[in-house]
Amino acid sequence: MGTKEGRHLASPATLLLVLLLIIGVVLTVTGPTAPVQANGLGITPSTVLLLDQSGLSVAAPQGRALVGEGRALQVARGQGIQDLPKSAFLALASQARGGSVGARPRLCWVVLLQAGADPFGNLPAPGQITLYAVVVDARSGHFLTAVVAFQGPAHSGVGSE
Repeated sequence: MGTKEGRHLASPATLLLVLLLIIGVVLTVTGPTAPVQANGLGITPSTVLLLDQSGLSVAAPQGRALVGEGRALQVARGQGIQDLPKSAFLALASQARGGSVGARPRLCWVVLLQAGADPFGNLPAPGQITLYAVVVDARSGHFLTAVVAFQGPAHSGVGSE
């Protein structure tokens, strides 16, 4: 009778390792995922792209803000825009087209606003949102600019954190 050479049963430790790897892959593929965020800003890549298309480039902040987020929100609300603050984030902002932010990146608060009622009390059309970005200098607290960042259907996820 011949011998069976080359056949070895895997050790229990090897089988356990393979089983854990398979479970890890399955959980990674099927598990819930957080929205992808770009450049450590806490905003989605689509929001970064829309701001860039509006002429405002943002990147991860460097340095400390001398003005807090609360002050930046006050400055944004004080611009006469009747919109509701959605979120704010600290970033290095620039405007290549010579806007008031400047072509050289500077530390700013970018406040995203969602459309509220106009000065006459009219609400936006049902099913539509308009998202604006107000830029406030993070060192002086001065208003720099406001840009229309997005117009489109509600529940688009734009600006979501």
